[in-house]
Amino acid sequence: MSGNNDNSQNGNQNRANETKSESQKEAEAQSQKLQEKSLERMEALLKQSAMGIHVLFDNHSIAQVMGQHKDDKDFFDFTKMKRVQDVMTELIAKKTYIEKVSFIKDLDTDSYDMLVRTYFHIVENTVRAGSDHHH
Repeated sequence: MSGNNDNSQNGNQNRANETKSESQKEAEAQSQKLQEKSLERMEALLKQSAMGIHVLFDNHSIAQVMGQHKDDKDFFDFTKMKRVQDVMTELIAKKTYIEKVSFIKDLDTDSYDMLVRTYFHIVENTVRAGSDHHH
């Protein structure tokens, strides 16, 4: 009789694992869709910036940050790169323009400066990649 009970419990456990697995798969698929949507929004902002329309940053701040002479070697410090990656990831995850701008305005000065430099480095590389003529 206990063998029957063990089989019944194993069957219930297997069904629970299958259900959990299905709900995990669904959650992962939903998360993937949200990430893709966030990246699409960010790509649209980058395209606008490539055309000279900078909606995330005001012109005065851009000029101020980009006018500072910074050594690129400083920029490639592991700690700074990790910080930039974290800030960019969080920015991309923001769903609306208002959330993105609010997030940017709440950054400390160093993070803001690094974000602006990174953002425009990406824009510059995007423009170059689109205009390169390969022979």
